[in-house]
Amino acid sequence: MRNQKLKQAILAMEIVCTLFSFRVCNIYAYAYEYGIVAVGHKELPVRKSGHRIRFNHPYELTEDVIAKVLSNIHYREKGLFKRIRTLNVFQDKETKQLVPLIVHAFSVATPAQVVTVSSYSERLLLTDRHNYCVLFMDDRNLNIVFSHVHKFQTYNDIMSEKKKYYYTASENPLKKRRSGFWKLVPSAGQQLEPGHENWLVINLSKEIP
Repeated sequence: MRNQKLKQAILAMEIVCTLFSFRVCNIYAYAYEYGIVAVGHKELPVRKSGHRIRFNHPYELTEDVIAKVLSNIHYREKGLFKRIRTLNVFQDKETKQLVPLIVHAFSVATPAQVVTVSSYSERLLLTDRHNYCVLFMDDRNLNIVFSHVHKFQTYNDIMSEKKKYYYTASENPLKKRRSGFWKLVPSAGQQLEPGHENWLVINLSKEIP
């Protein structure tokens, strides 16, 4: 009898722990990976006008809205060998993979968490380009802050374990204001955060072109 009660107690504890773990995974769902992209969460303090922002998370976004946003993020190269035309940050393949992951990540993010996005644009000759940014909602404004836009990756970088876990790095795009190699170019309905070339602000209360 005593052994039976002990077994029942252990079973009950296992069930509670399993349910708790399931709940934690669903609420804090750290990373969602699909091919060349990874979307996750990170607790990151953001200050505006000297005050720390409490993010408007969780937030329900539609795939259509996020697809339009990602498709309309552009940048211009800097430097001696820059291309003159404005370029897309995300390729169509990246956008298609990122959209459902970002929508889900926002739906379970906490008010202290930003959504992290790491993606790789495939290129020829054993190289690719890496994008890294964080996203968060401040009221009805979607903020997207980049630390890397099409950062060149060699074959060794691509094949290393660093690629798989790169988006978990401790880097903070919010500490960056500009890059010597690129700057974001706002499209219709977008604006740059004052003093930044890497931070887009999009008012979602207005229709996205």
